[in-house]
Amino acid sequence: MAFRIALPVACLALGPAAAHAQIASAVGDLLATTQPGTDPRIARRSEDSARSGPLAAWATESAARGLTFDINAYSFYTANPTLGLDPGRQAHAGYLVLSLNADLERLAGLAGGSINLTQSVFGLVRNLRMADTVGDSVAGYLSPYNPTPTRLSLLTYQQTLLDDQLVLEIGRTHPDRYYALPPCGTINACYQSLLALNAGWSSSLYAVWGANAAYKISPSAYVQAGAFSVNPNANRYTGYDWGSERIAGAVVMTEIGVQTSYATSPYPGRISLTAFVNTAAHDDIRRTVAGLTDEDIDRQGAASRKSGTSGVVVTTSQTVWRADGGREADNLTPTALTLYSGTGYAFDATVPVRFNSFAGLLLSGPDRDRPNDTYGLKLNWQRLSPAFATFLGEANRVSGGSGQAYARDKLVFEANARFELGQGIGFEPVLQYVVNADTFYEPYTARRARDGIFVGASLAVPLGAILGLASE
Repeated sequence: MAFRIALPVACLALGPAAAHAQIASAVGDLLATTQPGTDPRIARRSEDSARSGPLAAWATESAARGLTFDINAYSFYTANPTLGLDPGRQAHAGYLVLSLNADLERLAGLAGGSINLTQSVFGLVRNLRMADTVGDSVAGYLSPYNPTPTRLSLLTYQQTLLDDQLVLEIGRTHPDRYYALPPCGTINACYQSLLALNAGWSSSLYAVWGANAAYKISPSAYVQAGAFSVNPNANRYTGYDWGSERIAGAVVMTEIGVQTSYATSPYPGRISLTAFVNTAAHDDIRRTVAGLTDEDIDRQGAASRKSGTSGVVVTTSQTVWRADGGREADNLTPTALTLYSGTGYAFDATVPVRFNSFAGLLLSGPDRDRPNDTYGLKLNWQRLSPAFATFLGEANRVSGGSGQAYARDKLVFEANARFELGQGIGFEPVLQYVVNADTFYEPYTARRARDGIFVGASLAVPLGAILGLASE
């Protein structure tokens, strides 16, 4: 199951409150992201960087030698009061993300070199089958099943060149750390279905083999390209199973983008164009139903296979209003309204999702005394491929259901918020209403997915900053 979202856990760059957003790429200077990782720029900060907490003195001394540390904890709660196949269920999952950065320039005199390491620990889990309970392909954030208690999330060598304009990275990483970075302000429900379901991405905390190169064309523009292994059933591994894990193919990613910030523009914006090609074989959805008997469908083994799929994603955001009218040039956290969107299109009809587009409005800093709070509204529209919608109906029929065809188009209406609780701790509730829910994660069932309400909430605790390990 894909790590839906955006753990923007990754960086847990929660909108404007991105002080702890971390991404191992030059793009991190341009974009706030949402994946847990170690920011390679931390090691290049001054030893006098602001730290407070019981470990601040030791951490500052360690940073001067070239070693920096971070710890972030995340708690995810989900519930489907009226949505899906089995309404009225609840689930919870907790994550502890431990990060280390080794600055090789300070440690070994290798200019621009660093080693990034992130290890994730999973626990406090209740109801591991929430995805099957909900069934739907786009509702909320459904935490993946983690059969191992820990997971390697990042282990890379990174090299900066050309005055940090070019960043090369290779090792165990994930494309979600670099591409189509979510523009939304919350973790629970900000992800692009096309990448989660078509591009072969595993959960963003599951490191895969990969390499990425990012080049800053200008202070506000960049281009990047990378290749990452496609590992089916990635959640079965620990991340250290080198040589024994199954690699089905590669996903090749490219992106070009432009972004400004409040430091350079009173009304900043962002636009990026992302393209992907997944070389792994997948079921040809067009032939999953056509010409098959009930027994064929029930065995789930008669679908023909097709190699490769591709698609594009366009991500945008634009600040359209500021309470100060843009007059306070030194205000980097103004009360402001931002419009954002993310649109993905698949070039072939053999994959489940053909089109996904969301658009939202985010109010940042509604209270001048709480600049990191946000309130948001979002509308998500997903279109399934015709054959996959037919397949869901047929799978329901052979399982004893009515066999009524599922609608290709669905809408998800969402309200979300982020509240700063002090010391960088963020609480993010999400409320959704799903129209035309489907059975993507549990197709072979006699039950019919119900439209209804999905509730999510996440808590992000920057333990590293609280303890004094990380800079504030």
